[in-house]
Parts: sequence; C-alpha cells; structure tokens
Amino acid sequence: MHEKSDSETFLLSGQKVYKDDERVEVCGLIDEVSCHLGVVKAFLERDHEISQILTKIQRQLFTLGSQISALGSGKKTPIITQEDVNFLEEITRKYGKSLPKLTSFLYPGGSKASAFLHLARASARRCERAMVALSRRFPLDPLTLTYINKLSSALFVLARYVNLKEGSGEETWIRS
Repeated sequence: MHEKSDSETFLLSGQKVYKDDERVEVCGLIDEVSCHLGVVKAFLERDHEISQILTKIQRQLFTLGSQISALGSGKKTPIITQEDVNFLEEITRKYGKSLPKLTSFLYPGGSKASAFLHLARASARRCERAMVALSRRFPLDPLTLTYINKLSSALFVLARYVNLKEGSGEETWIRS
C-alpha cells in the first residue's frame, strides 16, 4: 500500500494535489508532445531548420505547461501569446505551400521523423481534448486552446513536409 504522499504532487502554484488532478493530466500530455518532438529532432540531425522550429515549439510547450500548472492559484507565469499562435500559423502556411493538395485521408507514416511528427500531432489532439475538459473546471485563457489546436495542424503539415523532403511517399486511404 502506498503512502498518501505517493499519490500526490505539487503544482507550480504550490498547491498539493492528487496525481490524477486534471491539471497534472494536461501537464503530462503536454510533456508527451514535447517528448515526441525530441524524438523527431533525433531523427532530423541533418535538418537544422525543422529542428530549430521544434525546439521553439518545445519552449512554448513548457510555457503552456507552467500556465496550466498555475491554474487556480493566481500566480503569474509566462503565458502563451498571440505571437506564439501566429508562429504556428506561419509554419502551417510556409511549409504547407510546397505540399501536394490532399484529396483523401493520409495514413500516418513515411520516414521515421514524419511518423513521430504524426504521433506528436495525435498527442496534441488528445491534449486539446483534455484541455477542453479542464476548461469546464478552471477558466483557461482562450489562447491556450487556440495554441494547442494550431499546434496539431502545424505538426501535420511538418510531417507531410518532412516526408516530401526525405522522398518518402504518403499513403492515402482509399474507400473500399
């Protein structure tokens, strides 16, 4: 049997909560996305430009995590800004321009880096769902929800771009 303290943790706010607290869950999901991006960077050693983008996104994810961890405390932390959202929108526009138009759903995959970008995208979507649930308990800055939504779109475009750049094809779903 575990001591009660084994099932509790401290938030950035200083508040002690159970490890299944919605804020802890969201912070864990944010961490998962960042970890996936770290794996992508390991596969992209030769692609400095995309690695720099992913590092900037990881910094933004730490900001998002600190913002979530401080919910309900009134404690000031760095926050996700419109500039952060604009950065993701610019990535989507810039890298999306060179991609073939989609006419069907894609199977996640291709190169290793692209496959992990798709995994990061799916994790970002799961994080977004958890953040929406969290917003029913705590008032979230609307930019945090916009940011996580735009993140999954940017990661999808980057996954497709990496596949294109590395010469990996895309498999599309064909309805039977």
